[in-house]
Amino acid sequence: MLTAENLVLGYGAQPVVHGVDLSLGSGGAGLIGESGSGKTTLARALLGLIKPRSGRVLYGSREVIAMGRAERAAFRGAVQPVFQDGSEALNPRMRVGASITEALRTHRRHEPGVAELLRAVGLDPALADRRPHQLSGGQRQRVVIARALAVQPKTLILDEPTSALDVTVQAKVLDLLERLTAERDLNYLLITHNLAVVSRLCSTSHVLFAGRVVESGPTRALLTRPAHPYTAMLRDAVPRIGGPPPGTADRTEAAPAGTGCPFRLRCPLADDRCAAQRPEPRVLGDRTVACHRAEEALTAR
Repeated sequence: MLTAENLVLGYGAQPVVHGVDLSLGSGGAGLIGESGSGKTTLARALLGLIKPRSGRVLYGSREVIAMGRAERAAFRGAVQPVFQDGSEALNPRMRVGASITEALRTHRRHEPGVAELLRAVGLDPALADRRPHQLSGGQRQRVVIARALAVQPKTLILDEPTSALDVTVQAKVLDLLERLTAERDLNYLLITHNLAVVSRLCSTSHVLFAGRVVESGPTRALLTRPAHPYTAMLRDAVPRIGGPPPGTADRTEAAPAGTGCPFRLRCPLADDRCAAQRPEPRVLGDRTVACHRAEEALTAR
């Protein structure tokens, strides 16, 4: 349904995303990476909010950036965002019910109604008369999800939907997303740095480092036996009860573009080839990985 082909994105003279290929089919996919890896920029391009420097985003067979007015309106209804912070995603001057109604009117939808949508996300319909500042963080995020569902989308782009919430509320929102995507047969891209979230909700995942997808495949396989040292580093940074403390090495930024593997300055397996030649994505068993020494990384796990 939604595909990125050799997508290159940037702001001004600064490149951010370098030649990403990504395809969203049925079910849920995760996009994992540290802050600054290009996750949100990629999400904005998939939503048609950023024009690519090169490459393209396709919805079906149509290039999103080249859509006419009617096509773009249909695309906006079919692909909906859920942003990170409900307090910023909602107009502080509008009551909750009015925010949801605005989405319905914009897309010329009349059903379901506001009360039904609020019930669908586990909220009391009486909250429709409140403004965002009168709600808790978890309630605001549920309102954002209700507004996205109002236009009956086929795909959700979820950009860190739980990172601004405390752990207890995170669990409730994840329960909600899991239930709604099953009930409504939604496809989604879940953008996060939280491996526990993608492990629970995403059957496949893509690992992004410095604007490049370095590993893609079944989520369980990637987290159990990572083939890229960066995926392994992300996994090993998660504290485990009864396990050793996570590594505390200082973070090193990506190597300059065009000078071999961008991860080599942080990689324990880097050698002369990594400095001289940037690894291209290749199929390795059940996944795609961009690493010269991926076989050794797998053997070491």
